Amino acid sequence: MSRLGRISKSSPRQRFRILPFANESGSRSWRVQGMKRDRTYIRENYRDLKAAQCRQIELEAEFHRRAPDAPNIRATTLSESQTRLAEQAFGMLDADVDLLTAITWWRHHGSQKRVAESPRLDDALAQFNAWLAANAALRPTYKHALGYRTRMFVSVTGNLRVADVTAEHIERFLDGRKRVSAVTLVSDKRAISRFLAWCRERPRRWVGHNAALDVMVDAPAPPPPAVLSVAEVDQLLRAARAHGCLPYAAVTILAGVRPFEARRLTWEAVNLDDGEIRLDAATTKTGRPRVIEFNDGPPEQRPFNAALAAWLRAARGGSFAPTVDTWLAVRREAGITTWIPDAPRHTAISHYFRLTGSYGRAAALFGNSESIIKAHYAARVSSEDTRRFYALRP
Repeated sequence: MSRLGRISKSSPRQRFRILPFANESGSRSWRVQGMKRDRTYIRENYRDLKAAQCRQIELEAEFHRRAPDAPNIRATTLSESQTRLAEQAFGMLDADVDLLTAITWWRHHGSQKRVAESPRLDDALAQFNAWLAANAALRPTYKHALGYRTRMFVSVTGNLRVADVTAEHIERFLDGRKRVSAVTLVSDKRAISRFLAWCRERPRRWVGHNAALDVMVDAPAPPPPAVLSVAEVDQLLRAARAHGCLPYAAVTILAGVRPFEARRLTWEAVNLDDGEIRLDAATTKTGRPRVIEFNDGPPEQRPFNAALAAWLRAARGGSFAPTVDTWLAVRREAGITTWIPDAPRHTAISHYFRLTGSYGRAAALFGNSESIIKAHYAARVSSEDTRRFYALRP
């Protein structure tokens, strides 16, 4: 390696100089050399002239620094904005090494949840409604309620970006609903939360946090499950038979099938020979299939088996999906003026648990958890009522 000479003889004297060198391979390198205040001799080689110049500036600044704790001037390849950001970042840390820890965590976790370009609420709502309309797994009534409640929220809140929606916006909307019940407010909040959760899901990522999760709504204690009397059940079954919708009434009142599950049933799912009703995953609320058996089981279940089999055989050819007007006519003919949609299911579960006394069997048959059966369906009916319930025949 041979020295070619100094860069400039006319430049003022510097403590640290840059000398160009020609390597044996023919390439050029740059040497920074000089002596520090503590008599340490510096001799460092760099392939790039700019890197050598940056090192020279650092060494000169260090040499001329008067106090040990004075700020040290350093050359950097960072832009002015990058330098300011770096200074702010270090000021927020407890220790300098935390910066690498934070960046590593962000690359593995935070960057995956980065909010994409967030649309306005009107645009997001239009896309949400299109998704609802195309989702066959959701009940029509649920889709209608979800769309209606989210539309109200967007109309009151204004056309903000989705990412700008805060808990305060949601609370302001709920506070404006002065004349509705606490149950309705809970439903409103759940609808907004479902909408924001959809906005947060991949591939959208329009919002980093679901603001509805930060909103608390005081909900009243739910009322006990409504149970139909044995006389009301008898009248409903007979009126349903007269109007051609006995299959729907039989599976909801005797087998405890949820109304929307019953409307998805067809006769192909009912096996009268083996005593089975098959509910596919696409039919059930939980998304898990279940089978209602009414030809097998322990001796205490036989009244249930016999009653359900008798009414289903009498129902052959009828409809599992009566129109709204038809079902209203059935209820009027049965003399029921106040109707609770889940009353048939509550009735079925209450009598079955009284009949068998088994939390596990009831939970498995009706697609609930044992804790729900214990909390809501124990001791809802008497043994005599259950005997009369299962003695009903077409």
